[in-house]
Amino acid sequence: MSATQTAPNPPLATPQARRVVFVDLARAVAAVFMLYGHAIDALLAPQYRSGWWHEVWLFQRGLTSCLFLLLSGFAFSIATTRHWTAQITWSPAIVRRARRFSLFVLLGYALHTPVSTVRDLMTASDETWRALLAVDILQLIGMTFIGVQLLVMTLRSRAAVTVAALGIAVATAVLTPAVWAVRWTDHAPLIVAAYLFPDTGSQFPLLPWAAFILLGVALGQIYSRWDPARLPAYATRVLLVPGLAMVAVWLALNAAGAAMVGSGPANFVPSLVLIRAGACLLILAAVTQVSRRVTRLPHVVNAMAQETLTIYFVHICIVYGSIWNPGLRYAFGMTVSPLPLVAIIVGLIAAMAMLAASWNRWKHMHPRRVRTVVIATGVLMLLRLL
Repeated sequence: MSATQTAPNPPLATPQARRVVFVDLARAVAAVFMLYGHAIDALLAPQYRSGWWHEVWLFQRGLTSCLFLLLSGFAFSIATTRHWTAQITWSPAIVRRARRFSLFVLLGYALHTPVSTVRDLMTASDETWRALLAVDILQLIGMTFIGVQLLVMTLRSRAAVTVAALGIAVATAVLTPAVWAVRWTDHAPLIVAAYLFPDTGSQFPLLPWAAFILLGVALGQIYSRWDPARLPAYATRVLLVPGLAMVAVWLALNAAGAAMVGSGPANFVPSLVLIRAGACLLILAAVTQVSRRVTRLPHVVNAMAQETLTIYFVHICIVYGSIWNPGLRYAFGMTVSPLPLVAIIVGLIAAMAMLAASWNRWKHMHPRRVRTVVIATGVLMLLRLL
């Protein structure tokens, strides 16, 4: 193993503030997309779900999850690079990461559990077990991060991780139709099959959604080696040009009516990944250019970017409900007209911004108290299930 493979990345020549502005601004934009997208999905009355604007919203809503996944991979990559030596061998840092990634998985299952108590599982139907074990975005992120961490520890070279992440991302998208064609519930336990194809009820199986996280990992590695003084060049060469190329290829394929890979009900997936990845790169290119003109973001924007897990968990409970509360969908259903819905969305965004800002400030001022609150909340949630 050479010294160049294990040496930590040298400090950048410019302050970290610019990097934080770029990442945080993009994550805050994605958080706003997520909040109003879920509110519309849960509450808008059916008679308003038509027309060109609805088609645009559906496309944009699909981009939100992809952008979140890509940015998650990007942030993972940057954090890993800053402490590369500690990430390539077993260390307390890796143990802490493993706990955090496992928490993502557990929260994902807890958030969508269809039973009121654990005792109900004793008599649960097959449909209930499918709902419980279905893979959502938190399980996807947690399991993919565990895989990427193992990849980093195996390859130990940043260049190798970059190439491998890109290669696996492409393979993940291309192989999805073939993987989805297999009836995995006949060959593997439901908890495993749920990660492989959507017929189990999973919204975010590993294939193809892990491709966006892996793309973000590769982009983060490239960015961490880039000279910050040449940020416009990064936006153009790494984000804008590849993004435009992806969109152009998708337009050509779409015009020709050609499927990228194979045949069958899932043959649309590789081209869908292509257009969404291209659109995400274009959005990031625009955000990168904007970040050049911003020296410091308001605290509330930084907080929304840094507390996306908290925002996600709380707003899902508010909008869709959970075993702990009924939620807005339970109270109103899909009956809300556009004008009242705008008021609800504004209130939801404002509430989540205030929550993120307060929680983020408290975390920095009183970390021990925050840890106590988190543990106590987890215990209460567990007791509710028991």
